[in-house]
Amino acid sequence: MTERHRFSSQQKLPILDLTQTNRFPTEGLKVNITVQSGDAQFVSFRSLNELNPKFGFPINSMDSSQQLNQTIQNDLTQNKKMLLMLGKTLYKQKNEYQEYQENIIKKIRTVTRMQKQVKKVPHRIESFKNNNNDKSPNVIQQFAKKKVTFPMYFNGAFFTKLQHTWVPTIRENTMAADFQKKIYMFGGIGSEVMGDLIEYEIQTSKFREIKQNGDIPLNRYGHCLHSIGYPITLSTQFTYDNQQYTQINGKQLIMYGGEMQFNSALKLRENLSDTRIFDLETETWQLLKPNIENIPESRRSFGSCIVGKGLIVMGGIRSRFSVFNDIHYLNLNLCKWNPLETNKNPFNKGLAFQQLVCAYNKPQLIFEKKDTRSKPYKALEHEGIYCFGGCYIDEIKNTQFYNNFMALLKLDQPNNPWVIPETFGKQPDPRIQHTASYVQEMNIIIIFGGRDDSRSHPYFNDLFAYKICEKEWVQLDIYGNIPRPRASHSAVAYKSQVLYFGGVSMNGYLEFSVNVAEFNQNQIRQLQAEMKAYEQTTEVQTQKEECQRQSILSKQYFSLHQIAPIQKPRNMTKAEEMNQQIQQLSFSNFPLHLKQTL
Repeated sequence: MTERHRFSSQQKLPILDLTQTNRFPTEGLKVNITVQSGDAQFVSFRSLNELNPKFGFPINSMDSSQQLNQTIQNDLTQNKKMLLMLGKTLYKQKNEYQEYQENIIKKIRTVTRMQKQVKKVPHRIESFKNNNNDKSPNVIQQFAKKKVTFPMYFNGAFFTKLQHTWVPTIRENTMAADFQKKIYMFGGIGSEVMGDLIEYEIQTSKFREIKQNGDIPLNRYGHCLHSIGYPITLSTQFTYDNQQYTQINGKQLIMYGGEMQFNSALKLRENLSDTRIFDLETETWQLLKPNIENIPESRRSFGSCIVGKGLIVMGGIRSRFSVFNDIHYLNLNLCKWNPLETNKNPFNKGLAFQQLVCAYNKPQLIFEKKDTRSKPYKALEHEGIYCFGGCYIDEIKNTQFYNNFMALLKLDQPNNPWVIPETFGKQPDPRIQHTASYVQEMNIIIIFGGRDDSRSHPYFNDLFAYKICEKEWVQLDIYGNIPRPRASHSAVAYKSQVLYFGGVSMNGYLEFSVNVAEFNQNQIRQLQAEMKAYEQTTEVQTQKEECQRQSILSKQYFSLHQIAPIQKPRNMTKAEEMNQQIQQLSFSNFPLHLKQTL
């Protein structure tokens, strides 16, 4: 029995591993285990405390097990909290990653959509063209035309001032409309109220005055002029029984309203309310005779645009300088005026000098009757009529309140509601008599110029772009020939460009020369490179001229003060003295370098 117990006591003992507990540091721990006569002598915690007093081992084994369980449970709860926190952070990162992925997909879709709309630029601005057609080495060759894309992000515009052989007289408040590759302008006010019709060809940059025929309108300014643009059935007279229709091909201009010359007898400027159609092929005017009961009151300086197969007129100023707050629609198929009721109108007090822009992809289908056999046209969220700028005039306080927010009129929805979109970026300052041009190639609205009489410098020459889809304002940098501040000017968008005519500034009327703004960024880079090359050549020429001037100035010129005094003999007469002076001032006595220059 003693041998059996001795054999069992000599079995392998379990190892005490204190490194796995992580409750206290194990470095410098002394544990003495002794074996006597084949029996293992187990070490108690009390003996360990005596050997290592700084660690403080528990004396009671029950207390030590309970303490160990409690620490393990505390560790488990801490681990659970950490796992919950990790789960929350992972969930949050997953959502952020999904949003980031969706934004990237949207950007990729917009890029692909813009790439599908890649076109050639048919018109090229020759900013530094030699009019004399000299093939000199100083003339800069134009770059070859390339296929360019219209980028999504842009930050500038390049202005070029074109020179012309004949330019119309200076004026302001001239209304302009474009058709194909030509721009037509009528009326305006300068030294007097004008009534001429001017044609400007974009590719040749030439003005021409058109001889008008038919029902020629009266001289006016502050009216509206638009091109119809697409074929419609036109009615020139409103009748309840016999309606006379004429089929037109869209090559017509429509004009409404305006103000005449100052009437000294009545001491006011009389407004007009007539509507006329100008045929571009026959160059004749035709007067429309709409219904009398709903015809709008005569007005000037109102907002207008062509929508569908009719004309929309909004606000304006009466002859007595009060502001309208109504909207009217002229149906050209019926030759009938109708008041247009709107919902949530932010301009209840009236508005004048505002600009309207029609931003529908298919405007001719807006007022069409819905056909049950085909799908009706459904406009997008950003489509509609955009209104920017203008002012309300308080007659009692004799003050003006200017507007600088963008409002959207949705004619494709019931009750024609007004919507004020939540925009981003820096929006323009409040202003009137500015221009708003819709560049359809890039789906942006360009705001340029205008004035604010409450400022010390009331006229603007800043340039803003409103991105319709992104609802973002961008103030554009101007390169090239920076235009002068102006108001009451005219603007027409053509492809990726906007052409500006005339206007008025602090010093009076501006020249009627054309300022062209290019908004295609690839074209801007090419124009900037051409301008830098042109400036470098001009700088070299000026440096050569300055060097020549300095070399001439450095040479010793012949001066009358450097002439040696004449030693006249005592018996010399005055005539002989004059002859001697003339001989000294003769060409043979000049220095050699002066002979070469002369």
